[in-house]
Amino acid sequence: SQLSTAAQRALGPGPGRMMASKGMLPLPPADQVAVLYQLHLDADATIAGASRATATTLPEKLLSGTLADPTLDPRVLHFFGQVSTDKPTVFDAIALNPSTDDGTLAMLAGKGDARGVDQIAQNEQRLLRHPEIIAAMYMNRRARMSTIDRVVELAVRNNVRVPGLAAWDEVARSLS
Repeated sequence: SQLSTAAQRALGPGPGRMMASKGMLPLPPADQVAVLYQLHLDADATIAGASRATATTLPEKLLSGTLADPTLDPRVLHFFGQVSTDKPTVFDAIALNPSTDDGTLAMLAGKGDARGVDQIAQNEQRLLRHPEIIAAMYMNRRARMSTIDRVVELAVRNNVRVPGLAAWDEVARSLS
């Protein structure tokens, strides 16, 4: 009900669903990403697969501009975080969007490259609010050690326990 009339029509019964899943319906970019998100959840595996494939092939410039919109649903951002973060500007748009869920940022921190992890590490408020982001960075082999040291020290200074790290107590003691 929050989608435009055109997007609701694309999601309605009939052949329009398959056309929408392939990006063949003329929709504004915000509607296009929302429709692809909805269709990737479709019970019809063909439609769901087509929408995922289309989502991965959308132009980077269009996608990054659309995903930077702070009014976009966090679920849409998470979906595109799963399928399109190999594109640096898309990664940045999702990582910097204030509507992005903290769990999505943790996912991005775990699979991003060094530049992407550095981008996420700049938002210290989020790191302290959701320490799972720090844990994901810590486990990411592509993250810079200097970035990891900085965010771990931030957590220790603020008495935030990072879950999922077996040696957290030793790390915290060594920095105290």
